[in-house]
Amino acid sequence: MQKIYFNGDIITMNDINETVPAILIEDDSIIFTGELSKAIKIANEDVEMIDLEGKTMLPGFIDSHSHFTGVANSLGQCDLKDAKSFMQIKEKIIDFIKINKIKENDWVCAFNYDHNNLQEHCHPDRFFLDTISTKHPIILIHVSSHMGVVNTLALKKMNITNDISDPEGGHYGRDVNSGELNGYLEEEAFIEFNKQRGMLPIEKLLDLMKKAQDLYSSNGITTVQEGMVNRQLFQLLKLAASKKIFKLDLIGYIDLLKDRDLLIDNIENKDYHNHFRIGGYKIFLDGSPQGRTAWMIKPYLNSQGYCGYPQFSDDQLYQLIAQAIEDHQQLLAHCNGDRACQQYISQFERYLNNYQGAKSYDPVMIHAQLVTKEQLDKMKKIQMIPSFFIAHTFYWGDVHIENLGYQRASQISPAKTAFNQGLKVTFHNDSPVISCDLMKTIWCAVNRKTKSGIDLGKEETVTVYQALQAITINGAYMYHEENIKGSLVAGKKADLVILNQNPLKTEPLNLDKIKVVETIKDGQTVYKSEKNLTGE
Repeated sequence: MQKIYFNGDIITMNDINETVPAILIEDDSIIFTGELSKAIKIANEDVEMIDLEGKTMLPGFIDSHSHFTGVANSLGQCDLKDAKSFMQIKEKIIDFIKINKIKENDWVCAFNYDHNNLQEHCHPDRFFLDTISTKHPIILIHVSSHMGVVNTLALKKMNITNDISDPEGGHYGRDVNSGELNGYLEEEAFIEFNKQRGMLPIEKLLDLMKKAQDLYSSNGITTVQEGMVNRQLFQLLKLAASKKIFKLDLIGYIDLLKDRDLLIDNIENKDYHNHFRIGGYKIFLDGSPQGRTAWMIKPYLNSQGYCGYPQFSDDQLYQLIAQAIEDHQQLLAHCNGDRACQQYISQFERYLNNYQGAKSYDPVMIHAQLVTKEQLDKMKKIQMIPSFFIAHTFYWGDVHIENLGYQRASQISPAKTAFNQGLKVTFHNDSPVISCDLMKTIWCAVNRKTKSGIDLGKEETVTVYQALQAITINGAYMYHEENIKGSLVAGKKADLVILNQNPLKTEPLNLDKIKVVETIKDGQTVYKSEKNLTGE
C-alpha cells in the first residue's frame, strides 16, 4: 500500500531546517521525499493521497530512556503527583482502595509523591501509612523511583525486621530515638524490596502494556526503551512479543550486575522479534539529586559535608565495563552527580588505555545532570553519549537551587555545551518519573525555566532544531539505528508523527502547547487524535 503525504511542513531532520513538499511511503518504508509532482509520477495509480492541511510531519519520536513496564504498572496505581500534604496522600489512597475494591492483604501501590512538594517537607513513614490501612500492605514510590515508603504490614509481608543491615548502595530508614525501621527505603534497599514484591498477574500486566503503548504513541513516540531488565521482566517481555502485543519498537537493557548471562544466553534477541530486542546492558552509579542521593564532588547545601554516595568502587565499575566491552555490548549507566559522571568516564578511559584499539560501543551516560564541560570533552574522545533528563530544569529546578545553590543548579543538563562540542545529545523523560510528553521536554530544553519562573542557566538553552534532533536522529544514533530511523529519507522506516503546529515556527514559550495529531509506525497509524487539531 502506497501513501503520499503533502500540503504541510514535512521536516526531514536530514539537514538543518530542511523541509520537502511531499513524502511517499510504501508499506513500512519511505521510498521518496521531494516534489509532489515527482512523488505522484513514481507512485502507483492507486496511491492514497493524504492532505496534511498545513500540519507538520516529522520522524517518529525516539524515547532514549524510560521504563516501559514501569509506565504500564503506574496505570494501575494511585497517582500522588497532585498531593501537597500527608493528609492529601491519605485521602487519595483511601479513595483508591474503595474505588478499586482492593481486598485485604492485597498490595496498594501509590506513586509520584515528592517530599519536596509536601507541606511537611519530608517523607511520610510507616506509622503514618498505618493510619491509612493496617489490612493492606502499602508502598509509596517516590517520584524519582529511587526511594519509597512502606507500612508495617508491607515490612512484615517481606520478612524485613529491625535487625536487617543496610545493603551496599542503599539504606533503610530508622526512627532516630528507638532505632526501629520507619518504613523508608532508599536506593538498593528500595530496588530490592520492589523486586521481591513481584509483579502483577500476567494477563493484567499484558493489558496494561497495551495501554502504556497507547500513551507513548499519543505523544508521537515510535521507539520506546525498557531501561532495566531483570530475569523475570525479560520473560514477560518475550511473552508479550510472542503474543504480538507490541506495535511500537521496544529496546530493553539487561541488568549487567545481576543478569549478565541473560543477554549471553539470549543473544538472538539482539535483533527485533515482533518489535522487541535487547540493546545492551544497564547499571546504576548513583541516585537522584532531588532526593539528595546523587554522588557529588562538592557537598549539598546545609548537609554537614554530605555528598551522596556511589553504587560501586572504581575497581567494581571497571570490571563491569570490561564485561560489557568483552561481550561487545553498549553500556548505559545512570549518572546524576558530577562525581558519578567522573567515575564512569575515568573507568572507561582506564579500560580503553589498558586495551589500545578496543571499541567502546558508544556507551551512554543516562541523565548526566551535573556533568561538567571538562567531562563532556572527555566523553567525546571515548564516544560516550550524554542523554539528558533536561526536564529537570522545570520539574525540580527550584529544588536544585535549594539543594545546590543557584550557580551549581544552573549548570544542570548542559545541553548547549554538549551540542557545541559535537556530541550526539539525546533527551528523555525517564517515564514514569514524568509523563512521556516529549513536546514538554522540548519546551524545557529551549526555555530552561523552573516551576516558579526562574531562568535556570539560559546560556545552556538549545535551538528548537537541536531539541528535535535529540528526540529523532540522535536517538536513532544512540540505538545504532540511524540507518533505518530518525530522519525522513528514502529507505528508512515509515515511522512518522504529525503535529498540529510546526515547532520551528512556534514561539518558544508555546512549544508545550503543540499537540500530536497522528502517530504512524511502519506505515500504519497507531494513534490518531479524536480532536479536530488544525495546522497553521
